[in-house]
Amino acid sequence: MSIIDRFIDADKEPTRPRMPIEGYEKKPLVSLEEAVQKVKDLVHDFDRILWLTKRDLTTPVDGLNIDESAAIRLYTLQWSQPYESLYAQLNRTLRAELREQLTVWFSYLKIFLTALYKLPSIKKTVWRGVHGDVSEHYKKDYIWWGFSSCTETMDVLEQFIGRTGVRTIFMIECLNGKNIRNHSVYENENEILLMPGTYLRVKSKWSPADGLHMIHLEEATPPHQLIAPPGDISTVDDVLSDSLISSITTVQSSDEKIHYQLSRNQPTRLVTNDLQQYHSTCRFQTGSYETQLVKNNIVLLDKPWLDRQNQSTDHRSTKIRNQLECEIEGPPGDIDTEILTRIQGSMIGLALGDALGTPAEYRSRQYLLECPVTDLQGGGTWNLEKGQFTSQTSMALCLANSLVARRDFIPYDQLVRYKWWYKYGYMSVTGKCYDIDAATSQSLREFERHQKQFANEHGIPLERLDYISDFDLLEKFNTFCSDEGAADNGALVRLAPVPLFFWRHPIEAVEFSGISGEITHGDRTAYDACRYYGALIVAALQGESKEQLLDRDFYSKHKTWFYKSQLTPEIIKISRGSYQREGGYDSGIRGKGYIVNALEAALWAFWCDENSFEIGALHVVNLGDETGSTAAIYGQLAGAYYGYKNLPKHWLSHLYARKFIMSLSKWIAYEGQQWASAQEQ
Repeated sequence: MSIIDRFIDADKEPTRPRMPIEGYEKKPLVSLEEAVQKVKDLVHDFDRILWLTKRDLTTPVDGLNIDESAAIRLYTLQWSQPYESLYAQLNRTLRAELREQLTVWFSYLKIFLTALYKLPSIKKTVWRGVHGDVSEHYKKDYIWWGFSSCTETMDVLEQFIGRTGVRTIFMIECLNGKNIRNHSVYENENEILLMPGTYLRVKSKWSPADGLHMIHLEEATPPHQLIAPPGDISTVDDVLSDSLISSITTVQSSDEKIHYQLSRNQPTRLVTNDLQQYHSTCRFQTGSYETQLVKNNIVLLDKPWLDRQNQSTDHRSTKIRNQLECEIEGPPGDIDTEILTRIQGSMIGLALGDALGTPAEYRSRQYLLECPVTDLQGGGTWNLEKGQFTSQTSMALCLANSLVARRDFIPYDQLVRYKWWYKYGYMSVTGKCYDIDAATSQSLREFERHQKQFANEHGIPLERLDYISDFDLLEKFNTFCSDEGAADNGALVRLAPVPLFFWRHPIEAVEFSGISGEITHGDRTAYDACRYYGALIVAALQGESKEQLLDRDFYSKHKTWFYKSQLTPEIIKISRGSYQREGGYDSGIRGKGYIVNALEAALWAFWCDENSFEIGALHVVNLGDETGSTAAIYGQLAGAYYGYKNLPKHWLSHLYARKFIMSLSKWIAYEGQQWASAQEQ
């Protein structure tokens, strides 16, 4: 068994139930030499290998001692044929039906798992595979009982599994992966290790090409403990994901009391059995701008398309395909046509970038040099239809809907709508949430925990939590749900609705832009990246030229917009033109997940797009890596600057939900104007 086999052995996972892994945690921590006494006879020449392994480890990192680091290193060692490696024998025993066979490994497991628990938990999308088609075994959920080695990119996995023949690729949203590179024999490989007893939910399955089967998995908290922790974890719980130590709270839906009456010829009505049953602080509904009309227990809605539709009796699937395909009724009153074309350009530009880049998501630069993206297409990573979008656009629609429904910047309501997307597929083209980044996923789970605690403290029924209307309560609720270090591009991909709504008041627009990212991505860099990019979009709506937008002194010339605090050094560097590099990728421009890389790549594409949205979008997608996300970021500013009429017409005709987004853009323009007028009175 080679190192390659370690990444593609998921077919050896049992399909029948296994008993939990426990008993090892009761063993005392001993030296590694003592810990392997009962297994060393199973592995060829073990004493010599162990001595050489510890001899090389003079200064272990990550807070591990030499024995702990060596335990991980032993796991990664590859014994020469015909001898079997330690990890192969350990995983075979972990997957075996008889748990008694595992007892000889208890002392080694104790030190090995203690070491892994000390490493920070990785929350990201990782990749694993297997030869053959195993998709029939993955229905609703699955448990991997062995240690599971994963890569960080699909391209690396394809080097192991190949690009031909029948094969299954797992795309896994992990919560508790451990990067063992610093302690591995293979120092150049970012090997992400999933723990034994990893519980996985099946999110989707598809076959994008002949012989290729894709399975999208999400690590989740099992109903019951599958593996005991190695002992007292109180000293290391700061690096553990909450999913190891707590369950996710499910907030119940109130749909039992709500029915929608839809008719092409009649106004849409929300009918409730008894409005008086609503909690006095949770009466929010989407109504007319001045007041809500309530007669005979009927609330007439002017924007029913903003509410989560109940189309499933189990309340777990909100399918909005038909809803998104319809053109919604426009707002009353006149809208400045120049402003509207810029708002529509930004929102549609975001969706076009998302749709263009999504089929190539996670592909490397080398792959895209060989097989470049040249046009809008379907299939690919998520097996979507041509013109369909992913999480970037869905979350932007959630944000836009919140601004339009609440007619203000209400972070609580934004999180509610992200939660609807996460749990019910609100504003998704498939009726399901997919392609969610780890930081957002963690933040939304934390938000639900905040909600439950808040409900207990203030006596609010759980079923009314999503509709808080009392402004005092909204101010009291802690909407900052992110880890402090979260700084991936998920904060930036959805940004556009905020500067588009508040552009007439640049100070508020810039600050709200930062907060909109900060509630799910807590790193200061994410906050400042959103502030700076929001300022650029505001300036585009105010009619500034491309030369002014790309001016290396843009930040200093608009310093009053950033009154609250100075930008962080990384974002200041970008504002001074660090992205203006002729060589593009060869000069260091990268479409990576880190928000600084993503912002720099999007601005590079805008700088060198030859005044063509199409050229810029293709440039940024063909950088590789997080193609859909980076292109969605590019599309927001480029669309705002070029306007809707200058977007590629041959792409527009294929864009999913185009009429819906166009109409929603009118509401952004209208309600933004109403908000600005109210501030000026």
